[in-house]
Amino acid sequence: MPTPEEILHGLAIATNKFMFLSIFWHIAVIIFLLLLIAGKRPSNKVVALGLIALLLSVAFVAMMVYNPFNAIMFLVATILFIFITWKLPKAEVLVKLDFISIIGLALIAFGFVYPHFLENAGFLKYLYASPLGLIPCPSLSVFIGITLLFHGFHSKKWMLSAVLLGLFYGIFGILRLKVYLDVGLIAGALLLLVYGLTIKRSKVSAI
Repeated sequence: MPTPEEILHGLAIATNKFMFLSIFWHIAVIIFLLLLIAGKRPSNKVVALGLIALLLSVAFVAMMVYNPFNAIMFLVATILFIFITWKLPKAEVLVKLDFISIIGLALIAFGFVYPHFLENAGFLKYLYASPLGLIPCPSLSVFIGITLLFHGFHSKKWMLSAVLLGLFYGIFGILRLKVYLDVGLIAGALLLLVYGLTIKRSKVSAI
């Protein structure tokens, strides 16, 4: 298994070599949020497919920087969420301002400006080039944040699968890589876990 130093070096390479891809994802997230503010309401499946594309982006970058573990993990996650998406409700996403959605927005912001791995970067650069769509933790933060924003897409399988992925990479980042800011990802995953386990069955599908 690679040493923590080798893993961190690979994540730094991914962050700086594929910056153009992270800029794309930043623009995509901004456009998506602006459309929501303008009153547009896509279906659960459309948003889910966008999130799946985010996972696939991380898998692609992992392959490009010769990180087979992350590549396999995110490819498997991509396939898993594709299967779950088939059974998601076709209804529009649920948008309401409550504690869950506010935490979701905070987690999106955290992943959007994830302050790590960029070389010679100030705060402004993190606003458009933090490693969103390139490495696991910021990407999963946005993934879980959007899941919280839309109250889990009415799917316990989606929520619990996202929780497992988020907790694994958050805990790995802290214990193995000593990237302590990944506590934000863990907190978001735990909140999603509590929400997924406690929400009334009438409001969520078991699929």
